Amino acid sequence: MDNLSPKFTRKLRQIRLIATDLDGTLLNNQGQISEVTKASVRKLKGLGMRLAIMTARAHSSAERIADELDMKSPIISMDGGLIRLPHSDENIFASYIKPDVVRTVITEAEKRFSSVALFVDDKMMRLESDTMLPSYIDSLELDTVVVEDLLSHAERTIQIIVGADSKGTIKEIARKAIGFFSGVTVNVYRSSQHSDRWYLEIRNRSYSKATGLVHLERYFRVGRNEVAVLGDFQNDLEAFKHAGIGVAMKNAVWELKEHADLVTDSTNDDNGAAEFFDLIFKIRNNSRH
Repeated sequence: MDNLSPKFTRKLRQIRLIATDLDGTLLNNQGQISEVTKASVRKLKGLGMRLAIMTARAHSSAERIADELDMKSPIISMDGGLIRLPHSDENIFASYIKPDVVRTVITEAEKRFSSVALFVDDKMMRLESDTMLPSYIDSLELDTVVVEDLLSHAERTIQIIVGADSKGTIKEIARKAIGFFSGVTVNVYRSSQHSDRWYLEIRNRSYSKATGLVHLERYFRVGRNEVAVLGDFQNDLEAFKHAGIGVAMKNAVWELKEHADLVTDSTNDDNGAAEFFDLIFKIRNNSRH
C-alpha cells in the first residue's frame, strides 16, 4: 500500500471510525487474532481511533473477540440484524422477523421432522430433542439455550435456522416462508461437514452491514466519509459502498476488490488488517507533529 496519492492520503487522514469484519479479515485462518494485530489495535486506540466489529457471527461469538481486544464499541452482528454494546442487555437496533412468519416456519419444519433453532436477540434457542443442528452450532462457536417450546420465542427472533436431511424438504419450507412474507431473505446450503444435511437461514431483507454502519455513525457522531470498512466477502459489499473508504483483504473475493478503495498487500492469515491499521496510525501520527 505504498505510493498513495496526496488526495487519497487526505481521505485516510479524515478517518475516525474503523469497522472491521472478523472471519477472513481481522482473524487468521485459525479464527484467532495475531499478536501483531493486537499491537496495531492498541496503537490506534492510543490515538483515539474508534474501532468496531461488523460480522455475520452472532453477538455472543463476536463479544469474545471484542473482549480480547478490549473494544467497548457497539458490535454489529448477524450482518446488521443486531447491534448492541458488549455485555449489555439493551439493543441499539434489532430487526425482528414477523412472529407469524416464525411460527409458520416452525410448524412447517415440525411437519417434515426437520430441526429448527432461533436467534432470539443475542442467544440461540433450540430444542433438547434436536439432533441435526449441534454441528452447525459448533461451527459458529455459539452458546445455546435449550428450551421446551420455540413458538413462545417468536416475538424477538432475528434469524431462523432450519436443518434437514433433504434439499427438497429445505426448499419446501423456504417456499412457505417466502410465500407468507416477501420481505424475508432465504439462504439454502449444504453442510460442509455432513453431505446428507442441508440448512436454511431466514432473516429480514431490510438490513445489512451498511444499515448497521448508519447506527454506528449516529452513535459516534461521525460522517460516512469518516468511516473505513475492512472486509473480504460479498456480505461486506453494501458497507463498502456506504463508507468513505472500503479496504479489501488480499484474500477477498473479486466482487469486493472491484469496489474497494484499497486492497491490502497481505492476506488475513498474514496480518492484512494490521497492515491497514499501521497505515492509518502512521498517517494520523505524522499529522500530529
